[in-house]
Amino acid sequence: MCDCIFRPNAKNGAFDEKTVEMLRAQLIDNIDSVINDKAVYASERAAKTAFVGEAAELPPSGVHENAEKITAKSAYDAYREMLRTAHVEICAVGCSEFSESERIFTEELSGLERSDICRLRHAPSALKDKPAYVEDNLEMQQVILRMYLKAPEMDDRPANAIFSCVLGGMTTSRFFMNIREKQSLCYYCSCHADRFSKTVACTAGIEPDNVEKTREAMLAEFKDICENGVSEDELEHAKLEFLNSLSSTYDSAFGISSWYLSQIIDEKFISPEEYAEQIKAVTAERVRDAARKYSLDTVYLLKNKDNTAL
Repeated sequence: MCDCIFRPNAKNGAFDEKTVEMLRAQLIDNIDSVINDKAVYASERAAKTAFVGEAAELPPSGVHENAEKITAKSAYDAYREMLRTAHVEICAVGCSEFSESERIFTEELSGLERSDICRLRHAPSALKDKPAYVEDNLEMQQVILRMYLKAPEMDDRPANAIFSCVLGGMTTSRFFMNIREKQSLCYYCSCHADRFSKTVACTAGIEPDNVEKTREAMLAEFKDICENGVSEDELEHAKLEFLNSLSSTYDSAFGISSWYLSQIIDEKFISPEEYAEQIKAVTAERVRDAARKYSLDTVYLLKNKDNTAL
């Protein structure tokens, strides 16, 4: 691992030209092929509006124009800059005290020139003064709707997680049961909360004739939780969903490392057991209060040009 990180295949301040050429082509293919996965494409396009001016505005793999400009030297310069400024976290999982691993990495890292090290911090996404409505056209039969709710002042992590789960994060959620199953308005309908940006992304795959009905139904479910809260059954189902997921954290080294690395910008680390106790303590009133902190920020539609607009 240290050889890969600290002694890569490079000479005279540049990576191997043929290797960079191959990887650049792969990167460009990955960027361009996103359009073939309509759900991912819609997510990336919607993010350009929901997170304008923020890092999340950019797609994870970057943009085609920048990828084309990569050279063996520019890639190496970026690598050296990363070694100089990156915030480094080393997570070791297994049945060892890891003293030898600690010694090796200490020696390797002490040989680097480090300065202007990045500071990791929470960055809630800014809420727009009024919701943005955007649509894109693409040759496709289904319509994809994405809506973003934002709560920059959200400070109740477990209650927020329960709210998102009840709204659209499990198979007994409001979105799934009331909109997909009972009303048959969409092929799928769900939501996902990002505790760092303090947003909830709601998405649905819809027939063109049901776009407006589905959008209104999703917002109605959100408003109902804000006004009336959640039932005890919904609360218990959501808690069980989280508790079952937390119980599997120790099933793999990846699960353990993912759990703790996801907390590197928090004030302190908590164990899965500690978070489970926080989840158990959530009340219906706290879930309603968490929901009330959200406001609609962005409505995005990916559709065929002949379909009904927003």
